[in-house]
Amino acid sequence: MWLKETIRPYYLRWVYFPLDARRRPQAFRDCWRYPNDPLSESVRLPESASGLPDLVFYPMTDWHARIQRTQHLARAFAGLGFRVICLNPHLGREFESTPLFDRRHRLARLEANIFELHVRLPREPVFHHRLLTPPEEEIVADAVAKVLPKQARAIQMLSFPLWLGVARRFREQSRFPIVYDCHDLLSGFQNIVHSLIDAERDLLETADLVLFSSQGLMDRFPTARKSLMVRNAVSAAAFPNGTRPDGPPVVGYIGALDSWFDVEAVEQSAILHPECRFVLAGRVEHDAIHRLRALPNLEFAGEIPYSRVPELLSQFHAALIPFRINSLTRMTNPIKLYEYFSCGLPVVSTPLPEAQTMGDLVYLGDTPAEFARQVGLALAEEDPQRRARRREIALRESWEARAREIRGQFEELLNSSPLGKFFQ
Repeated sequence: MWLKETIRPYYLRWVYFPLDARRRPQAFRDCWRYPNDPLSESVRLPESASGLPDLVFYPMTDWHARIQRTQHLARAFAGLGFRVICLNPHLGREFESTPLFDRRHRLARLEANIFELHVRLPREPVFHHRLLTPPEEEIVADAVAKVLPKQARAIQMLSFPLWLGVARRFREQSRFPIVYDCHDLLSGFQNIVHSLIDAERDLLETADLVLFSSQGLMDRFPTARKSLMVRNAVSAAAFPNGTRPDGPPVVGYIGALDSWFDVEAVEQSAILHPECRFVLAGRVEHDAIHRLRALPNLEFAGEIPYSRVPELLSQFHAALIPFRINSLTRMTNPIKLYEYFSCGLPVVSTPLPEAQTMGDLVYLGDTPAEFARQVGLALAEEDPQRRARRREIALRESWEARAREIRGQFEELLNSSPLGKFFQ
């Protein structure tokens, strides 16, 4: 294992990627489109002008791969005046050169109040394949410390147990609280190693505050420490106002096309409704999904930038959440549900627990045949009040509202520590 991890960065850059440049992940290119500098004393962030503590985000996914909960929350906090430092989880693999030639970490400015820290580890681990070693944790912690002001005031937001050792160092040395944002069932993913899943138990017990994105997660992980339900949300102002589009009916889905995607439900729907055009937007990550290409009224739009999501949703007459019911999806609170609601769209879903909480605003189908039938009912909906109620929910359940709710908990955390004075 050690030899494999040591050889990987050199093999990737000198053999694998050069043979076919398309094999280099797009996220590894996109992250360098932002202004960035090697870490040095002159790059260190100054004291926050807002007087608020900095937020250090330790993510579960790459900022540049797909817009998810971490990015939405980071942007909402930045809008409230917090300064956000988000780590790139690839820990060196995203660099074009190996540490043999350049070992410097780099800091990039993504948006107003949002920065991304690129840390170089000698062995460049795949972040969901193994835990970090103590020396690697020390390297990451040292890089974060070089970014923060010398008299740092910070709160640590973890979305993945990989980072626990780093976060513990800061809490022990600087009393930076640890907040765990538990937004997925890690054991439901096939590519996360057991050692990381096991480490989550330690994180749940260690965190000063645990945020849960669904009732299912909160019920599964009762914790003795303080916890808070913080479901997903949407920035509804960025989406169309819910006017039903003209033209032939379009039924659509936007999101990952992975093993939890119910191929049979979508297949039956397209067959039963040949007059409709079905559009699936997202990267195909499970081979079984390709069989849908045989359907004449179904098209794959591919992965689209998040900026184009509102435009595509404006063309839909109904939207889908066709997730197989399993341990992972039972715990999920789909962001897309709020995005669909922001447009007033009738939503057809399998009976996910979080979808069921929306009552008659969501059409539920527990078998492929019933799912297809519910698509017909959704398309026939002529109730403007339902569309208005969906829009009202989306306007109320905003990412800014979520950030303000969490900030209230920050105050309680920090009021019991030497940092408390900065909220007074």
